[in-house]
Amino acid sequence: MPEKNSKNRIRLIIVFLIIIVVTSLFYFRKPSDKTNDEVKLIEDLMASSVKAEQENSNIFHFNNILFSLPSPYQISLILHESGISYNKELLNPSRKASDYVTNFSRAINFGVYGVDLGYINIYQQTQDAASYFAVLKILSLDLGIHKVLNQNIVSRAEANIDNRDSLMVIVSETYRNIDKYLKNNKREETGALILAGGWIESVYVLTQEMKNNPHPELMQRIAEQKRPLENLIKLLIPYSEDSESYKYLIENLIQLAYTFDEIIEEYEYIPSKDFPKNKLTIVNSKSKLIITPKLTSVITEKIEKLHTFVTQ
Repeated sequence: MPEKNSKNRIRLIIVFLIIIVVTSLFYFRKPSDKTNDEVKLIEDLMASSVKAEQENSNIFHFNNILFSLPSPYQISLILHESGISYNKELLNPSRKASDYVTNFSRAINFGVYGVDLGYINIYQQTQDAASYFAVLKILSLDLGIHKVLNQNIVSRAEANIDNRDSLMVIVSETYRNIDKYLKNNKREETGALILAGGWIESVYVLTQEMKNNPHPELMQRIAEQKRPLENLIKLLIPYSEDSESYKYLIENLIQLAYTFDEIIEEYEYIPSKDFPKNKLTIVNSKSKLIITPKLTSVITEKIEKLHTFVTQ
């Protein structure tokens, strides 16, 4: 196989593993951070069909609650762009994958390993990517998630692997397909666990890097996890009595949320901009989160405890 095609296929595999990790439709960037090109892309995507508008992948609908969650892949990108070097020691060792034999441990660690692979991919560590991909392939088979990605989607993505905007549209469609598959098969809890594992691993890596590379921007990124954590808890609460593992996970996330509540939030109102034709509103208001080094340290300790529980 030509070298270029081989590289494209590896990138394609990683793209779809990231899609699976964000099963619960949680790719999100603050509206005030969107560029004109991103706004245009969203308008075009939402105008493609009424159904697509109703199922916009930036918004997750659960028990009559609308909320959004950020992609953990973005956190890895932030670390890379901050000039922080690759650190394999932060990742969950691939050899531990065989220890996960329950649906809970497999699903939540699928989220963990998915974020790890995203981190590896951003730093272009091809050798490590191969072993983590092998782990995710096995876990996806165990969880039945591999059935969602048909040949048509794979072919379209492969043809657009170097076209960022087209690939984004394909990814958005795939988000909805995966979410629909899990709902139709009454497996929403699997998506919730994958999401939880991805969020915990992302914040774990971020806080550990913050220890060694103190930086105001990284501290701000930690503070920005306040709202996503609240949303994650809302998503998991319905399963709190399913098992002791769920109960422990949710109780510790709630305790972590109490710590995040100590973050001070300053709000600046700026009028929103409406696009009635596309049923789109761009929120321009800005908020600033103020977090102290001491509070960051407490959050780091609590995330470490959760991470140990999830990956044990």
